[in-house]
Amino acid sequence: MVVNAFFMLVSPRAWFRLPGWIRAQGSLAEQKYASGRGAVEVRLTGAVILAGIAWVLYDSVVKSR
Repeated sequence: MVVNAFFMLVSPRAWFRLPGWIRAQGSLAEQKYASGRGAVEVRLTGAVILAGIAWVLYDSVVKSR
């Protein structure tokens, strides 16, 4: 999930070139979401996923003390 979100954030076009088993793109089409506003949406989604993972990891470390 981290690799998927990282590619979404860094390069939506490269994200669409990842193998299907790692990408989990659902109904997103490369023609619509690889550039322009669609790419911004993909990048924001990647950022939200990474922020969620970071929040969970941070919370688990802080709560464990």
